[in-house]
Amino acid sequence: LISLYVKLNDEEPLYKFLSEHLPGAAAVADASRRSGLHGQDGLSGPLDMSYALRAILATGRHFRSAIKLYMGFGMRQQAVELALKVDPSLARELAQDSVELDERKRLWLMIAKNAASEGVDTGEIDVVSKVVSVLRDCGPDVLSIEDVLPFLPDFAQIDQIKDEICEALTSYSSKIESYLKEMNDCDQTCDSLRTEIQRLRNHRMEMKANARCAITNKTVLNAGEPFYVFPSGFVVLETALKREVMPHLNNRQRTRVAEIEREVRNTSRSAIYSEAAIAKLQTELDGLIAAECPLTGSIMVDSIDRGFDADGDFSDFGDQQNGHEFVAHV
Repeated sequence: LISLYVKLNDEEPLYKFLSEHLPGAAAVADASRRSGLHGQDGLSGPLDMSYALRAILATGRHFRSAIKLYMGFGMRQQAVELALKVDPSLARELAQDSVELDERKRLWLMIAKNAASEGVDTGEIDVVSKVVSVLRDCGPDVLSIEDVLPFLPDFAQIDQIKDEICEALTSYSSKIESYLKEMNDCDQTCDSLRTEIQRLRNHRMEMKANARCAITNKTVLNAGEPFYVFPSGFVVLETALKREVMPHLNNRQRTRVAEIEREVRNTSRSAIYSEAAIAKLQTELDGLIAAECPLTGSIMVDSIDRGFDADGDFSDFGDQQNGHEFVAHV
């Protein structure tokens, strides 16, 4: 039936037949999403669209029907390219119907380039007005004057596009003001962060002179080993803290803790290493084992299903409130 229709001089019967049997745009889009390809894959119907398209293109006529078939395949760009040769107004309609912004911009750029090249080829003086009409049809959200400037001839006068240039400059001005506001907000945020970092560098915690380790209940000042004071108020000896935290570290972190401890022991025995190197290692170790309080942080949440140890009595922690105060800098 298609082969008979394409032989007719009148395209109307063929176009009407295709309109009745081609799938709708929604069906084409759905089939394209399912198959991941543009084409007839996923579509079912009595019409062999591939054969119909080949037969129509072979005749060199009935281009409206070929455009219809291209749209049936979901090939909007090819449909617009063909429409520009036979019906530019139809090409604009097809471009405007596109729902994807990137595709719509690409199609309208194609239309603008075609309008400019046609005017130059035919020797028309009013090439700029043709391109400007494309800008007005597509809308400012798709194309702007700078997108089509490469298509304008060298002899174009600025008076012909001064309104579009003014609109573009106004848009740029508003964007610059918005960017300046964002930059000011970022500067204020950075200033706040720097102030907070400086405050934390000089931050200090106060504890009682008879403060006890929240895990071992030992008096930290008499334990003879380093200890950590957390913002939660808990004080924990280094050995107890490692024993509590290590099971919750990943393999890489546990390996790094062992490496740092080994390096600290080696550097302590050698006079080659400076105090700054040792302090750097100690700071990294602190970040691994003392990133948060083991009794109020995520470790406590993760170990909520663990039972209490036989000697796990923290009731004496309240005794830290008695005695003299001792100031520890952290």
